[in-house]
Amino acid sequence: MNFYRKFTEQDLIESYKNQIDYQGKVAPELLDEISSRGSLKDFQAKIDNQKNILAERNRIIREIHQHYLNTSSKEECFSSLHSEIISKKEIKYLIYIKYEQIHLNSENLRIDLNTVVKSFAGIFIASSISTVTIGLLLYIMNFLIVFHVFLLVPAYIINYLIIKTFTNKTRENLAVFITTFLATLINFIYVIIFIIT
Repeated sequence: MNFYRKFTEQDLIESYKNQIDYQGKVAPELLDEISSRGSLKDFQAKIDNQKNILAERNRIIREIHQHYLNTSSKEECFSSLHSEIISKKEIKYLIYIKYEQIHLNSENLRIDLNTVVKSFAGIFIASSISTVTIGLLLYIMNFLIVFHVFLLVPAYIINYLIIKTFTNKTRENLAVFITTFLATLINFIYVIIFIIT
């Protein structure tokens, strides 16, 4: 019984590429299944076609990124991109998706006064909430006092989620990352004070 019989054509292509990449040769069972569905030459042509399409998409995405950095509009970008392989509809879709992704990413990384103020406000609220939460855990379950330093990991996560909620930005934003770290540092100080007293 051939293991590859239930594979879709795309599964066969992935298996073929993986075996070539990692083993340097293709298993005879896979070659038999490919041959039973058509010629090996046609199969390899499909793989080459997929590689060409992927390379063309990547080229277009690089050009879209460059147009965005040059502050070109989507329409200007669309009018300047041409492809022999990819349809105009797909190019338009790629432009729309990539412009949105790049815009969201650049907005997320941007540090403005609003982000800094909300981040620092989040420090005090987040460190208070996470300290109370960790303190309750230590009070209710005394055996956790042995792991007091390890409880800073959930405190970091709680702090990050609260600060992220305040700023609507992820930890890739430097202000959010630093304030989350500072809030966790405040948690550490509270934990040390709690243990000493």
